[in-house]
Amino acid sequence: MISTIRAKRFPAAAVRKVMRMPAPEPTRRTVLGAAGAGALWLAAGAPSAAGAPSAAGAPSAAGAPSAATTPVAEAAIGPDQNPGLRYWYPVPRAPGIVRTDVCVYGGTSAGVTAAVRAAQAGRSVALVVFGRHLGGLSSAGLGATDTGRIESIGGLSRGFYRRLGAHYGRPESFTFEPHVAEQTFDAWVEEAGVQVFREHRLEDVRMVGDRIHSLRAENGKVFVAGAFIDASYEGDLMAAAGVGYTVGREANSTYGETLNGVQFRSGHQFQRQLDPYVVPGDPASGLLPGISADAPGATGQGDHRIQAFNFRVCLTRAADRRPFPQPPGYDPDRYELLLRYIRAGVWDAMRLNTPMPNGKTDMNNNGAVSTDNIGRNYDWPDGDHATREAIFQDHVTYQQGLLWFLANDPRVPEAIRAEVNGWGLTNDEFPATAGWSHELYIREARRMLGDYVVTEHDCRWTVAAPDPIALASYTMDSHNCARVLVGGFPRNEGDVQVPPAGPYGLSYRAIVPRRGECSNLLVTCAISASHIAFGSARMEPVFMATGHAAAVAADLALSGGIAVQDVPYPALRQRLRADRMVLTWPPNAGVLTFEAADELRPAVAADVTVTFVNEEAATVSAVRLALAAPAGWTVTPSTPTEAAAVEPGAEFAVTWRVTAAAPAEPVAQATLDATVAYDGGGHSAQHVVAVAEPVQAPLTTAASTRAHFGQRGGRLAILGNGADLWTGVDQYGAIFLDGAAGPATTATVTVVSQEATDPNARAGLVFRNDLRGAGTSTGYIALVVKPANGLLLIWDGDGSGTVESVLRAELNPSPSPVHLRLARNGQRFTGSYSVDGTTWLTIGAADLPTAAATQDVGVLSCAHVQDRLGLAVFEDLTVSP
Repeated sequence: MISTIRAKRFPAAAVRKVMRMPAPEPTRRTVLGAAGAGALWLAAGAPSAAGAPSAAGAPSAAGAPSAATTPVAEAAIGPDQNPGLRYWYPVPRAPGIVRTDVCVYGGTSAGVTAAVRAAQAGRSVALVVFGRHLGGLSSAGLGATDTGRIESIGGLSRGFYRRLGAHYGRPESFTFEPHVAEQTFDAWVEEAGVQVFREHRLEDVRMVGDRIHSLRAENGKVFVAGAFIDASYEGDLMAAAGVGYTVGREANSTYGETLNGVQFRSGHQFQRQLDPYVVPGDPASGLLPGISADAPGATGQGDHRIQAFNFRVCLTRAADRRPFPQPPGYDPDRYELLLRYIRAGVWDAMRLNTPMPNGKTDMNNNGAVSTDNIGRNYDWPDGDHATREAIFQDHVTYQQGLLWFLANDPRVPEAIRAEVNGWGLTNDEFPATAGWSHELYIREARRMLGDYVVTEHDCRWTVAAPDPIALASYTMDSHNCARVLVGGFPRNEGDVQVPPAGPYGLSYRAIVPRRGECSNLLVTCAISASHIAFGSARMEPVFMATGHAAAVAADLALSGGIAVQDVPYPALRQRLRADRMVLTWPPNAGVLTFEAADELRPAVAADVTVTFVNEEAATVSAVRLALAAPAGWTVTPSTPTEAAAVEPGAEFAVTWRVTAAAPAEPVAQATLDATVAYDGGGHSAQHVVAVAEPVQAPLTTAASTRAHFGQRGGRLAILGNGADLWTGVDQYGAIFLDGAAGPATTATVTVVSQEATDPNARAGLVFRNDLRGAGTSTGYIALVVKPANGLLLIWDGDGSGTVESVLRAELNPSPSPVHLRLARNGQRFTGSYSVDGTTWLTIGAADLPTAAATQDVGVLSCAHVQDRLGLAVFEDLTVSP
C-alpha cells in the first residue's frame, strides 16, 4: 500500500505519536498546525499575566489561528538575492526527481558527516539543506566547542577538528572561526562528491508500508532513496514519517532520574532579590517582560518546556568592528529586569566570551539575565515555518536589543557602556547578515522515542548500552527553561550542570525508530534520550559521530537489503572501529582493557593487566600483547605475552610489573600504551595515569572534581580538571591546612606555573570554613591567577556556598610566576599580589560575614575544562600567625 503523509510546509501535530504521561505532568503540548499563529502571538508581545497569549493572537479552542493570521504571500527569493537575517523565506520552484542511494535531510554538522561517510562507502548521496549554509551551529558562531573528553571523539568527527587544526598550523583545533568551519564543510562534501541541494525545505514524505519512498521539498523537488537520514536539529523528517517522539521534560519518575523536570538550582541564577513588577512594589502594574506568571512547579515535575535558545555571537575588539545594531521593534522595557540587576550590583551578562583565533570570541549566555531568551521558544519544535520565523525574529530582536541597550542606554552605568562598546561584531564573519549569525541555537526540540532511551543512568554509568555507536561525555547541561516568581522574587528554573561519570555509550537503538515504525530511517540529532541525558549528548562532536555511524549503518542496511533495525551490531561495530570511531571508554575497552591504578607512586612497583577480547567473527592466531611506558620506567611481564590462537569471544590477558620514574614535578601525567597484534589485524589502547609523590601531614587534600596531588618539600602540585568556580559551579582540587586559619591570619604562596587549559583556568590561595564542603560550605574566598587576563579576588557574598562576587586585576599577559597574599582581619579579607616578591599591589578587600572563627586555608586549582587535566605548581605556602 502507498500512502502520503503531508507536512503542510511543516510536520503537523497530527502526525506525531505522543508519549503519554500521567496528569498533570504531560511531556507534550498542543501546537498550532497552521501557519502564522506563532507570528501573531510574538508580534502581540510578551505573555500576559496569566502566561497566555494576548487575545488578539490567541488560538481558537481547536488550536487553529484566526483568519487574521493568514500570511501574506511574498515573492520568492532566488539564490543570487540576499534574504537577510531570516529563518524562512519563499524560494523559487525547482521541480524534478533526484534518485540516490542515501538522502540526508539537514545541513548540520551531523548531516555533513553522514553524507561524506556514505559517499566514502561508494553510495550516491543527496544532502538536502534547509538554508544556504553547511555545518549548523559549528559554522554559525559556536566556535568554542563543547567537547567533554576529547579522547572520546573519533572518526570523521575528530577528522573535522584536525582539518581545522591544519588550517591554523596545529594538530587539531577545537576553537575556530565560523567562516573557517564553513569552508571546511564545503570542501569536505565537494571532495566526497556529495550532491548538495541548498534551500530545499521539507514539504512531505511518501510512505510505502513502513519505508520512506520519497521526500518532497517545498520547491517541488522530489528525493527518492533507499535509505534516509534525518540530520535536522528538530527531527523534522522523523516527525513527517510518523515516528514517535516527545517534546519537553519528562518527570523524574518516568525513568527514575534525579535531574529531569522542574529544577531550581544555583547556576545562572539571580544573586540578588529584585522587585519583579513594572511599578516597583505594585503587583497590579503587572510583571516585567521576561518573567512568567506561571506557577513554579514542583522539583522533578515534567512539563512541555525546553531549554532556552540564543545566538552564539562572534565578537571582536578590532578597530574595524561593527557597532551593535538597534533592531527593528527594539523595546527598552524588555531589559528593565537586567537594568535592575545591574543596579543591584551584578554585571555578568557578557562574561562567557570565549577567545577564538584572530582576536575573535564566541559569546554565550552567562548569568541570570543574558542572551538566552528564556521561555520564548516552546512552540518551536512542532511549529510551522511561520511560527518558527516569528520565534527566530523575536530572538533576533531580543538579543540584538540587549547588546544595543547595554551599549547605548544612558541608564546603564558609563563603565559598562564603555566596556560593551569596546566590543563589536566582526567585519569578516556572516557578511550577508551584517556580522550576525544566520542560525539560531536550537538546543533542544523533538526527541525520538526509540527502543532504547538514553537517560541519566547512562550518564552516571549505572547502566551501559550493549550496542554503542558513539560516546558522549559533556556535562548533563540544560539551560534555563523558565523564569518565574518564587517567594515574590524572580528565579530562573531549569539550569542543570552536572558532569557524567565519564564518557558513556549511545545505543544504536537510540538513532533508529522503534521496530515497525520506519525501517529505512536513521536519526542523528533528535535522538532517543530523556531531556537531561540529551543535554549531555547534544554537542556538535557527538552529532558528527552519530552522523558517521548512521551512514555506516545505512550502507550495511542497503547492502543486506534489510531494515535499519536489523543491521547486525557486530558488523556495524567492526566497521566503525575500522573508521577509528571510539565506542567504549577507555578507548578500545571492548577489545583491549586495562586493569591498573589511576595513580602510581614513583619507585613503587604495581601490577598492570591488559586483556584482549577477540571480537572478530573468526579465530585469530599468533596473538602478541605488548605494553610500552615512558623513558626511565621499568616494565617486566609476569605472564606470557603471546598466544597461539584466540577464539571468537575469548580473552587473552597479560600482567606486567610496572615501576614509574620520578616525575619532573611532584605530580604529573604519564601514558601506558598497549598493543595487540595478530595475523591480519591489531588494536591499540592507552591508559593515562598520574604519578604523584605523596602529600605529607599536616597538609591534607580535598577535591570536588577529578584531581591528583603531589608534594616535594615546599613544592606542591595539583593535577586536575574542573568546569568552573563561579555561580553554582564549584569544582576544584585543594591542598590545605585543616582549621589553621583564625580571625587574624595571613597566607602567602608563589604560583610557579599553571597549565593554560583554558584562559579562565585559575590557581591560588583559598580560605573556607570547610574545603571538603564544595558547593555548600560558606566563608569562601579565593585569590587566584588565570593563564590570561590577570588575577581575581572571588568570594561567596550571598552565602550560597559558591563564589559569585569578584574584584579584578586585569594584566596581559598574566604574570608567571606570581606571589599571592590573602590576609584575614576579622571578617574582612584583603588580596594582594607581587611579581618580584617585594613590591605588593592590592587587588581589593571583601567582607565575609559567614567566615567562621576557624577556617581551612591552602591552595586550590580549577582547569576550567572537563575533558583533560591541567597542572598547577605552587611553592612556599606559609600561614601565619
